[in-house]
This record gives sequence, C-alpha cells and structure tokens, in this order.
Amino acid sequence: MKKPTCLILTGIGILLLVIVLIFAVPWFMSAFKEAQQMNEKESVYKGELRQYANKPLINDQKLLLKQLIEIAGETSDSQSGENLEMVLSSSPYLSYINTHAADQTYQDYPTYLAAMPTAKHRGAVKSRLMNLIGTEADLEQLEIWTDYYYIMRDWSRTGKSIRTDRKEFDELLQTHLVNPLMENAGFEGVTSNIVKMGLISSFIIEDNEVFHYAWYSRVQSYGFQEGYLRCAIATPIEFALMRSFFADAAAFEKWLSEPHFTKNKEEEPAEVEEQQQ
Repeated sequence: MKKPTCLILTGIGILLLVIVLIFAVPWFMSAFKEAQQMNEKESVYKGELRQYANKPLINDQKLLLKQLIEIAGETSDSQSGENLEMVLSSSPYLSYINTHAADQTYQDYPTYLAAMPTAKHRGAVKSRLMNLIGTEADLEQLEIWTDYYYIMRDWSRTGKSIRTDRKEFDELLQTHLVNPLMENAGFEGVTSNIVKMGLISSFIIEDNEVFHYAWYSRVQSYGFQEGYLRCAIATPIEFALMRSFFADAAAFEKWLSEPHFTKNKEEEPAEVEEQQQ
C-alpha cells in the first residue's frame, strides 16, 4: 500500500475513533450515573414495599381476623385455599375489601379476583413507577409501563428471572415495552430509557419476592388457615392480585406454602411487632 493511501486510511480511522469517543463516552458516563441513581431509588422503593408487606395487623384487622376464623370453623374443617376463598366471600371480608375499592363494590371474592388489577391498584403502581422512571414519561408511556409491570409480575411469580430466562425475558421486553414505547416516543425515547428498562424489570420481579416472603412467613408462623387469612387482611389488593395470576386456588396454595426460589436474607419476618405482643 502506498504511503499517502496508508496515511489517509489511518487518518480516517483516527477520525472515526474520535467520533465514537465523542458520542459513546458521554453516553456511557450518563448511563453509569443513571444506574447509580436507580440503585439508590431501588433501595428506597424496596424498603417501603417491604415495610408495607410486613406491617402488623391493627386492632380492627385483628377483630376481622377473629370473625373470619370463626366463619372458617363453621364452614369446614378443611384448611384448603379453596375453602378459605369461600370465607373471603363472607360479608365481613367483602365489607372490608369494599372499603379499599375505588367507586366499586364486589358481591363475592371470585368477582374481586376477576377485577384484578383494579383501578386503585393501577394507580398505586403508576405512582411507584413514576418515582422510578421520572417525570419525562407522559401519560401514554406510563400506561405502557404499567401494563408491562403486570406482565412481569405474572411472568416471574414462579421464579423466572432475567438471568436464568434471558431469551424469554428479552422477548417480553421487546414485545410489551420496547415496541409500544417505540410507537409512542420513537427511537430516541427508547434509547433514553434503555438503562431503566433493565433495572426496573429487576425491581418488578423483586415485588413478588417481597410479598411472597411476607405471606410465606405468616403461613409458617400461624399455620396455613390463620396465616392465609392474615395475608388477605394485611394486604388485600396485593394478595388478590397475586391469586389472580394462578389458574385455581390449589396452585396458589402450593405457591404460598413453599419457600421462594430466591430467598432474600434482607427480608424482615412478617408482623414482628405483633408476634412479640
């Protein structure tokens, strides 16, 4: 190769390298900074969620628990999830969940399950996500993120994760988040959220872990019947949402009674204050 040609190619190579550095380095620095900020938000997010999932019953809830245990005793000696769902269709519990509903009442527990996720729960999820995504997401984008949230909650309930089920996760991410956001915000809107997509996905999966640990702890501490009813009282909307992901009461009972696939040593035992009383 002639010397002038070599120098020209070398110059082009250096120019391309400079261009890459000009655009890539700031992006990587921005992505790293954003990842740090998201990790800080995740610590707060999970801490608040863990506190909510493990909160002890207050006096009114304890009175309701006593009523439901009495009804369970009158209904059947069996402690299966199917029979306990009949207890949750009783008047005391329906009155209780109707106080948590937004402009909606339910005639029985199956109707409540069929309504999941309720408008009230979607509102709570949007608030959680907004704190993580930031104010740059408009209402349509927030709806896309919220739909994706429930898909991930359902997908990960049996222990699936980003690490062990990468191909399946990538397909869900592309179909239910990337493509809808591309249609709404365009390529730039997606690239600006690429770091958040992976991190928030992992946060969503941890929601199942947090609630499962709290509920499993109650079942282990109080026996299945009382533990199950405590879960349904302490976190009624989250409990019904998770139940709605399962085909029947038996499958949910099995999930509730077994340790989660990924034990989290940081979790606090459920209802610590109540057990000490």
